[in-house]
Amino acid sequence: MEKPLKDKHSELIHRLYKPLIFYLPRKMWADLDDKWMDKEFDTVFNTVILMRENGDNYILNNGASNFYLLGKASSLDKNIYELLDLKVKLTSEAFRFLSERYSLSVAFYKHASNWMVEHVKDDISNCSEETINSFEIQKEAFAKHWDYIQKHFSVPDHIKNYFDNSQLNTQDVANIPDFITGDKSQTERIFEKLAKPIKNKKKILITEEEAEKLLLKTVFNVQL
Repeated sequence: MEKPLKDKHSELIHRLYKPLIFYLPRKMWADLDDKWMDKEFDTVFNTVILMRENGDNYILNNGASNFYLLGKASSLDKNIYELLDLKVKLTSEAFRFLSERYSLSVAFYKHASNWMVEHVKDDISNCSEETINSFEIQKEAFAKHWDYIQKHFSVPDHIKNYFDNSQLNTQDVANIPDFITGDKSQTERIFEKLAKPIKNKKKILITEEEAEKLLLKTVFNVQL
């Protein structure tokens, strides 16, 4: 049985952050609410977390990490294969919506991974050389993936330019949960409407203009 389009999108997003090495920058969350400066949150922030491909995650404590991150590029390549298959199977409208939602998530992870490489030494003073190298490996994998996505799939300018600023801001931090899950409640119905096989071209379920307006409204908060 063919999986719903929304489930396929979720699988793509899962492979974006499995595996993943990351930390939550305390200074960014403190800008949202100073309660995060309380001592009880000392172990939450500026602590390197490793998420393995199977979903297991734990505080790294400068443990082995290169081995897991070396598989990052391969995991992202699986998404390329899946997207190429979906491009053939789906209507052009459905694939455009899917690829645009996916490309926004890729842009976010590329942006965040670049930022962490630049700031991890300042935020976490005791990082080992291997841990820092793992952040570098991840950055390179996302950069190459992003370049391929831009070259071979439809990526609108408003997504390409969304993270022009090299610095993360408080809005980026606030949006992290949405990028981790790859889902916003407002987009659930549109996935259902677009989840039709390519043979059903005659029936237009939602126009490209409507899909674009919904994307701008729900993702970029642009009121039309």
